[in-house]
Amino acid sequence: MSHQHGPDCNHGPGQQQTIQVNDANKAPEFSKSTASYLKNEKLSGMKPRQGVFNGRRVEYFKGKRAIDALLKEDYAKVIQKDIPKSREDASAILNDLGRYGFILRIDRGESINGKGSPRIVQPNPVQGIQEDSYYMWLWEGSQFRLYVGAALLVATILAAVLFPLWPSFLRLGVWYLSMGILCLVGLFFAIALIRLVLYVISYPILPRGFWLFPNLFEDCGVLESFVPLYGFDEVREKKVKKAETPIVNKTE
Repeated sequence: MSHQHGPDCNHGPGQQQTIQVNDANKAPEFSKSTASYLKNEKLSGMKPRQGVFNGRRVEYFKGKRAIDALLKEDYAKVIQKDIPKSREDASAILNDLGRYGFILRIDRGESINGKGSPRIVQPNPVQGIQEDSYYMWLWEGSQFRLYVGAALLVATILAAVLFPLWPSFLRLGVWYLSMGILCLVGLFFAIALIRLVLYVISYPILPRGFWLFPNLFEDCGVLESFVPLYGFDEVREKKVKKAETPIVNKTE
């Protein structure tokens, strides 16, 4: 940040406080790589929280989670230099992100619609890195994918509107393609129904329930969803009942 609020600031109790923020796009590549890593949930493990600032949705995170992410091996693989070796080093890197305009320290307010809904957030007058503080993302990252997605969306809408003007062979190809997709979707639901029926039948008969394609709904690739062909429920651990100790009333 180009300006820090603190005890020496001349803001009165009724005056509006202003925090000047630098342009993150002019920051060094090291800081951009760090910010991209932290915004990547799969690499950093940081699940962003949702807040509301000036009437719009924003993402924020806790300082402790960011410091933990910077000390992971995945971050060392991303930057390959100036690797933080302590929490103080990681805090210094986060401080640079604030100084270059990537993040802003905030205070959380009340939830908008009760528990579980986004909280209202406001900038903290004193900017700094603390593990128990929260920080809002000001940098939205590269907009290239957003622009490409918007262009593809517009092109798709135009193509759909002009569908009657397509050549007959293209319209026939689209019809065959849509029928193929519908058949695949129908086959998927048929497999899901069959595996459920087999499980219900096998559950009271076999010691463990039988599953056809046990990884069908797991978080894995398409091919991995159909491997192995079948499986069984995991063995349930038997609960060992503790013997109750009889209570003996001692009389003096």
